Amino acid sequence: MTNGGYANGPDTSRTVRETPFTLREWFVWRRLRWHLALLAAAIFFLGYLGPFGTYLRMPLGERMAYWVIAVAGNWSFALACILPAVARLSGRIPDIACVLGGSLAAAVPGTLLISALGILFSGALPETLGTGELFLGNALIHLVIGLIVWGTVELPMRYGGGAPFSELPAAGTPDRPAADPSAPPLLERLPAAQRGRLLHLQMRDHYVEIFTDRGSDLVLMRFGDALKELGGTEGMQVHRSHWIARAALKKVSRRAGRTVAHLANGAEVPVSRRYARALREANWV
Repeated sequence: MTNGGYANGPDTSRTVRETPFTLREWFVWRRLRWHLALLAAAIFFLGYLGPFGTYLRMPLGERMAYWVIAVAGNWSFALACILPAVARLSGRIPDIACVLGGSLAAAVPGTLLISALGILFSGALPETLGTGELFLGNALIHLVIGLIVWGTVELPMRYGGGAPFSELPAAGTPDRPAADPSAPPLLERLPAAQRGRLLHLQMRDHYVEIFTDRGSDLVLMRFGDALKELGGTEGMQVHRSHWIARAALKKVSRRAGRTVAHLANGAEVPVSRRYARALREANWV
């Protein structure tokens, strides 16, 4: 196995390792930029309106400071609850259910934060804490913000090629050249220069690295969704994180008690026990 346990050969991940500002970092920056923009809008909106009695108890400057801490803290709680929920449960239950469940979970520490801020800024716990009204109000804010962020940032980043809706091509933008109808739909997610013969897919966190005979690139999508876009390409999933094309397979070997698939591009892909039998039954070995 090469490259620190990854299945890539010496040159198959050049896009990821050698570019100083990698595709992964680009996605992270674009996502962070939109999160920060929505965060600032939420702070201004809540600071101006002054819910939970802050409008009456605090002057504008103090109220804005209060909501900077409250919104930033609750935003962090929401991301810490919603994103892992979607990553672990997406495909088993609808994404919207993951967002709603994560929002409700984030409301628990969010309510504690609002209570602590009440003591810090007003010297007393919020009056609505004992009745549960504070939790319900916090949960409602989490649900609204969670749905807005998921709908305007996360979903477009995942399914729209890395661009929020507002960054998709505007009307009147020249169309792309017509795609080859026989090519796998998955190749449409790659830059034109890398749309070649499909060789290998590898799951990397929330990304799928797509390998062709013209190079490789990262695409923000679920591995299961990538498998659905293979079209008529003959291939097989050989590991929970790897799929290989039949035409790319050179040989299969055993190394230190483990099965390894050797591909035409020099990659060495692990074959788990679960899929090794399927390889033999398909006469790939």
